[in-house]
Amino acid sequence: MVRTLEYDVVCVGAGGAGITAAVTAASAGARVLLVSKDPLGYGNTRIAVGLVASCGLDPEDNPEVFYDDLVVGGEYLNNPKMARAMAEEARGCPAIAEGLGHLFRRDGDGALSRAVATRAGGHRFARTLPIPAHGIAMGQALRSAVARGTLDTCEETIAVALLRDGGRIAGLVAWDLAAGEAVAVRASAIILATGGLGWMYYPHTDCMRSATGDGYALAYGAGAELVDMEQVQFVPFACTHPTSMVGIFLGEPAWAGPQGRLLDGQGRELLTGINRMTRAQVSRVMALELQRGHGTAHGGLLLDLRPNLTTAEGRAVWQKMKDDGFLDNARRAYGAAAYAWEEPWDVAPTAHFHMGGVRTDAQGASSLAGLYAAGEAAGGLHGANRLGSVALAEVFVFGQHAGIAAAAYALGVDRPAMPQGSAAATVAEVEALLGTSGEHRPIALARKLQRLMWEKVGVVRGEEQLAAALGSLDELRQQAGNLRVSQHRRYNAELLDALELRSMLLAAEMVVSSALRRRESRGAHVRLDYPERDDAQWQANIVVWRQEKGMALATESVDGASTPA
Repeated sequence: MVRTLEYDVVCVGAGGAGITAAVTAASAGARVLLVSKDPLGYGNTRIAVGLVASCGLDPEDNPEVFYDDLVVGGEYLNNPKMARAMAEEARGCPAIAEGLGHLFRRDGDGALSRAVATRAGGHRFARTLPIPAHGIAMGQALRSAVARGTLDTCEETIAVALLRDGGRIAGLVAWDLAAGEAVAVRASAIILATGGLGWMYYPHTDCMRSATGDGYALAYGAGAELVDMEQVQFVPFACTHPTSMVGIFLGEPAWAGPQGRLLDGQGRELLTGINRMTRAQVSRVMALELQRGHGTAHGGLLLDLRPNLTTAEGRAVWQKMKDDGFLDNARRAYGAAAYAWEEPWDVAPTAHFHMGGVRTDAQGASSLAGLYAAGEAAGGLHGANRLGSVALAEVFVFGQHAGIAAAAYALGVDRPAMPQGSAAATVAEVEALLGTSGEHRPIALARKLQRLMWEKVGVVRGEEQLAAALGSLDELRQQAGNLRVSQHRRYNAELLDALELRSMLLAAEMVVSSALRRRESRGAHVRLDYPERDDAQWQANIVVWRQEKGMALATESVDGASTPA
């Protein structure tokens, strides 16, 4: 017997976007269930450095300037309405966050001002606000907000499939990992806030273990459109050693300070003025240099921050980074001299964020009635490159948008019928995995997939590598039909691995197929065979959706987009 629940709105994912959306929907009068694979308040929000973009702290800054920064930084692939909403509502992000119980650092007068703001990569002004205790404090505040709210929760529960009633959402099927049983939920609206897909690049990622592309696979399976899946962001500065810290975040371009410079493995200067560049721009230079074989013994390049110590401005940057705890990872990986900027850091790009995702409007509505998305699960806001500190602003602005819109929709329609046949088939499919004695362990196939994505679909790509990646994905998909999974029902980690492997394989296919289609270099997508940006042909979004024959792709002009200068 499958446990069956009924709600107006189900939110899948309980990081910043998910909890904001769920609490907002409940406050709007909807009966809400929050389903989370992780404990509440986890996900990438919990490990965030803790920087939230605002706007207007500088008298010359305003929403129009911020909007322009977003679109220029995103290389003109941004959804204009989403970018406009972000720019106009960023000033209210601290109020939303503090309404959920989180506090920001303030100046001596208790105000959020330029005195406490920093300038993150790609921003013209200092509009980024720091968070004391970083993402851990935010995660705890969000968890407390759920406890105070009027909503129900299912932690350690993974959504397996979305259910449809004709052309609209009807609910979902999930697996309760703790109880070892399936759960079917009938609902009028579902909000996907499952985060990104960075774990597909492990160990070359600074993302949480749970970032396995679940929301992308769920949306695709339900027939919703996804957009710009090729745009995987690699932040440029991450650890190359020791083994236990490979891929761990060390910094973004703005953290290089005014005099920071990038050197190759032989100490030759490659890049200066790093602190004014975007993540995509720096990662591209680094990846191409590493492709030429000019890296260090650890497979990285050298970030030389020592020149900053010769100027008052540079020393001030070091002091602020030290005070904010932004140098702690460098000390753990490379020691006291690196922490003091007295010796260069060995760095390489690492998978950090995904600009693509479920195609939504500015209210979070997807192409499928009743399905919404927010946070990293949604695509469109960032275009081809995310600016530093906008992710945590995004979760509050668009989490609130999605919560309001989903609640209004759910309360305005009759609850759909539960498609019992589809639910039963999905449950049977999961149950059939238990106790299988096939040839392959799910985690072993996941490791093959991760190596494949890093080697063939990393920062720098080419048609030959991408085509080979598609072929290898087909082989992995065949092997995934012959799995070995423990028969134990409760806390079965192998079953979780098998379900996540499905999501990763599907998300990977969308990334690779979209990357093959985009024959140019733009933002986070760099093609060796098409090294230049081609605005005449490719200032366009790549849309992906499911057809009976398989995956379909289309290229559509960016609606209402700005024209590159």
